[in-house]
Amino acid sequence: MATVIAPTCEQLSNEELPLADRKVDDSWRHGVRVTAVYRRDEDGSFWQASYRLSTDGETNELAEGLAKIVQVFPREINVTIYESK
Repeated sequence: MATVIAPTCEQLSNEELPLADRKVDDSWRHGVRVTAVYRRDEDGSFWQASYRLSTDGETNELAEGLAKIVQVFPREINVTIYESK
């Protein structure tokens, strides 16, 4: 089995991989915590980057190379929504 190499923070911050999903949590008092999933088209793998982004622009852990990057795998689920007419 071939070793899978994670993309770098630089590749993700330069938008070299397409964004598949992004969630923002505003619980950090200086800004937001971002969880973003990127798809690498060359091998079909997905990569999640978790980082903090301050509102004043001083902290951007993705641009600073401090984001935590892990490989993730998509899982489809069926959802039923009930609505009134």
